[in-house]
Amino acid sequence: MKIIVQKFGGSVINNLNAIKKVANIIIRTKSPKNGVVVVVSAMGDTTDSLTKLAYKINPNPSGREKDMLLSIGERLTMSLLALALNRHGYQAISFTGSQVGIITNNEHTDARIVDIKGKRLRHELKKGKIPIVAGFQGVSQQKEITTLGRGGSDVTAVALAAYLKADVCEFYKDVAGIFTENPKQFANLKHVNQISYQEINELTTSGSEVLHPRACALAYKYNIPLVIKSFKGKDFSTMIRKTTKGSHKTEKAFVRAITHSYDLCRLSLLAVPQLPKCLHQVIVRFAQARVPIIFFSHGVPHHKKFDLSFIVSKKNYQDALKVIKHTASLVNAEKYVVAHNLASISLIGPGIRNDVEIFTALFDTLHKLGIHIDAFTSSEMKITCFLKKENVQIAVNALLKRFNLVNKK
Repeated sequence: MKIIVQKFGGSVINNLNAIKKVANIIIRTKSPKNGVVVVVSAMGDTTDSLTKLAYKINPNPSGREKDMLLSIGERLTMSLLALALNRHGYQAISFTGSQVGIITNNEHTDARIVDIKGKRLRHELKKGKIPIVAGFQGVSQQKEITTLGRGGSDVTAVALAAYLKADVCEFYKDVAGIFTENPKQFANLKHVNQISYQEINELTTSGSEVLHPRACALAYKYNIPLVIKSFKGKDFSTMIRKTTKGSHKTEKAFVRAITHSYDLCRLSLLAVPQLPKCLHQVIVRFAQARVPIIFFSHGVPHHKKFDLSFIVSKKNYQDALKVIKHTASLVNAEKYVVAHNLASISLIGPGIRNDVEIFTALFDTLHKLGIHIDAFTSSEMKITCFLKKENVQIAVNALLKRFNLVNKK
């Protein structure tokens, strides 16, 4: 029997009519030859509403109690969807993350899956039932309810697909697959029919919200084919897999898509004494505070002193600032400075780091617009420029045209 995992997010399951539409999609997929496992998010902005409630009651809620509260949202969706399928005569059964055996570490509000004990899930599938699983949640080895962090339902879906050795994991979105930028912000974009795991990972870690980066990493690790489909029934979809057919007929590199992020800030330590372990102390403290570093630069030593700069996501700013303040006094830095008006633009494509024409086109385009680049970095499939937030819109529009990523009017 073919196993298909289908994931429906909160942006598409935003009311009761949407739940009925989801039920119809599942019914069209389910057959004697197709077993279907469904993963759902909380409806609409339920998670945000529950979070606001928590902070109204207590401005400093514990992670444990937040997890207990936030896990309600997905439970509501799963039970309503099971009821909708039951009404059509289909045997659907809803499960929480803990009931389906999703075991996590004990990191409340941002847990990681460490194991899946899904015998019950397999048992119900063999009986021909349709399991409806609450995404975003699990249970720790200490038997505490945990949540997987914002967008964690994507992680649930791919983790279950890997456990079940599913043939495909389908994600239903309010857009028809992946485009060359965000279709909600830019017009006339080209559609991306297929993309590699490596490319989607670069996209999602650089600003694109089409999938959770941890879900992309899991899919790559376990070689699970992913498909991004439109909830609105449009024909377009995007396949994500190990290799992309027809993409590498020649050695010529190309830009497949562009993404951007507005929510960045830079924290710098100035005139740090050139002593052993200074950098080590900063990096270790960032890691202990669970602050991912997006970009790091090390100034050239001058008079036995140098500058250290770190770019982080704005959501990590408060934790990063605590680290910088503490470390500034620890390593005897003259001062620290913070820049908030920062954004990034990333070009994604196979082999682009080694293509001088792409580099030239990127910098030439931004130069002609009079846009200053604060810093840039690159990997095998990505070039990222850091610039002021107010320049992002005009820069992205120009780069989309320069790299032929928009449809001609």
